[in-house]
Amino acid sequence: MKKINILFIFIFSVPSATFAQQSDLLEKYRSMAVEYNHDLKAADKHISASIELEKAAQKDLRPKLSGDANFQYTGNPIRLTLNLPSMQNPLTFEGKDMKYGASLTLLQPVYTGGRLLETIRMAKHQHSLAAHQAEYFRSAVCYQTDMQYWNTVARAELLQVATDYRNSIASLAKTIRERVEAGLVDPQDLLMAEVKLNEAEYQLLQAKSNLETGRMALNSLIGMELNKTTEVEDSIPSIVMNEELWNLDGCNRPELKMAYDQINIAKSSKKLTDSKYKPQLYVGIEGSYSSPGYNFKSDLDPNYAVYAKLSVPIFEWGKRRNEKQASSFQVVYARNYGEFFIDQIAHADCVVLSRSQDVTEKKLAETMEIIRKYNEKAPVVTTPWEEISGEQILGALANSPLLSVEDVEEHEHHHDHECCDHHHEHSLIASAASIVFCV
Repeated sequence: MKKINILFIFIFSVPSATFAQQSDLLEKYRSMAVEYNHDLKAADKHISASIELEKAAQKDLRPKLSGDANFQYTGNPIRLTLNLPSMQNPLTFEGKDMKYGASLTLLQPVYTGGRLLETIRMAKHQHSLAAHQAEYFRSAVCYQTDMQYWNTVARAELLQVATDYRNSIASLAKTIRERVEAGLVDPQDLLMAEVKLNEAEYQLLQAKSNLETGRMALNSLIGMELNKTTEVEDSIPSIVMNEELWNLDGCNRPELKMAYDQINIAKSSKKLTDSKYKPQLYVGIEGSYSSPGYNFKSDLDPNYAVYAKLSVPIFEWGKRRNEKQASSFQVVYARNYGEFFIDQIAHADCVVLSRSQDVTEKKLAETMEIIRKYNEKAPVVTTPWEEISGEQILGALANSPLLSVEDVEEHEHHHDHECCDHHHEHSLIASAASIVFCV
């Protein structure tokens, strides 16, 4: 039987993946978890390091001042002998055995093939990536804390239910025992009540154990001692899906920002690789104080030089081509993140546009154009999310050229045998489709 793939696309807005109930205790535990988490501490250090690297990259645009010192002893120094007709003895010039001195050089890059500016951009992208990684870790820590906190609250609520249930059964067993003693009730009823009481006692012990396990897990997240009693609320409040939650833009998620940063880093790396094989022009000035000085004097004498240096790589045995291709592959690799969603659209049997009533006709038409670019046959459902049902989706699938009506009917028949009427609609969708959410 063919698997049915249904793709749900949120074209306007998507609710946040994590909706946390707001409470003072939860906010307190969130802060404690964020402060205690070691990944966040490392992420903060990473951000600080990236800031320093960005500052260091900007300093490369400024002139560099360097100092030099040298000492050299030559066993056979340079000697020049000239035989002049006007002189009886030859004229000899001889260099010094020792050469020593110190110099200062001021060097300013003029053209580096874009290397310096791209290094600054690379540092900025790395800083942005570090910040988004910290945001991702913080979001994950808050999510884990929320989940564990409300899980613990639920366990505390279940413990109260188990306690009330055990007390009710104990009261019932006491009443039956009194009536058995009075000869009004069969002793077999008392035996059944005591069995129920034992079950209630076991459930109560299990609820207490689950609550303690939940508290210990929460304590491990917020950095408290495992055996310490952590205060939690008595019950879970109801969730209110307000308009602000629906209007949260999914494109601001740190995972997507990190993906864009990775793409920008790969692009900058490619440009840096290319800049190494472009001309490099520097100008500089050097001042020295060295010996031998003027006229081969042994004393130290000052001197200076102004120069320009141009370096042009000519032949590298194909290294330039190989590095550029490797950088191009890295850019393509970084862009593969978006190809996952394209693949989902291309292989979907049905595409559902969520909250289409909240966008303009132009935006809806643009979305349809993008979908048809990668999938020309799959039916597209534009019914508002609040009004859509499993039967409507299956009806669209029945008309899909990618799927036979028999496949849909078989799913529907299979569902009728396995699911109850109360959860008919939701279970129908779950049994008939593999759902993928795409922002």
